[in-house]
Amino acid sequence: MSSETTESTGMIDLLAWFETNKQKLVSGGVIVLIVAFVGYFSNWKTTQSELDASDALYKVRAAASKAEETTVDPANLLKVVSDHSGTAASGRALLFAANSYFNEGQYAEAQKQFESFLIENSDSPLRNSAMYGVAACKDAQGQTSDAIDEYRRVASSFANTFIAFQAKLALAGLYESQDKAKEALGAYDELSLLTIPGSYRMEAGSRRETLLKKHPELAPAEEVEATMSAE
Repeated sequence: MSSETTESTGMIDLLAWFETNKQKLVSGGVIVLIVAFVGYFSNWKTTQSELDASDALYKVRAAASKAEETTVDPANLLKVVSDHSGTAASGRALLFAANSYFNEGQYAEAQKQFESFLIENSDSPLRNSAMYGVAACKDAQGQTSDAIDEYRRVASSFANTFIAFQAKLALAGLYESQDKAKEALGAYDELSLLTIPGSYRMEAGSRRETLLKKHPELAPAEEVEATMSAE
């Protein structure tokens, strides 16, 4: 008999005994101790499950690194997901699996895993990465209109975060691919504010400059005047 089975059986026996004798326990004040013990046991099991899941995920990724594999086999990551369902580490493993599929060019499968993460981890702080992943998968599959909608959702849901800035850059690029220069310029302008981190601001500024060379009619009047004065 496994240790997990023994522990589960012991818990069932304890709860059955508690139910039979709860009136005596209440009158004697012992109920508080029993509840405290049950809470402790439950917390211990949860902690142990998380540790086991994290260890399993680490071993899978470490093995891939040792073998100098460019991506972790998504099948191995999905095994961690199924073996340790309900843990935070299983959620991370699902994201890693989705990313591996994406890196392998299996965009439809990657999208499926990103969407599974969003369904199964509705309150996870990693939802932003999964939502961006869905957008990137649709982008890679040429589903431009859907990708634009997804990037917009990321940018609005996680405003003023790095993932939102990245989504806006991608969004601007898609606008340009659809010859929507005005919309692209608007996105670049938003990323050119001084409150935006330097790397994103510089990238947006560079792209904006290139865009205005193609479409000088979109340049703001003050910029045109400044250019003429400099000449």
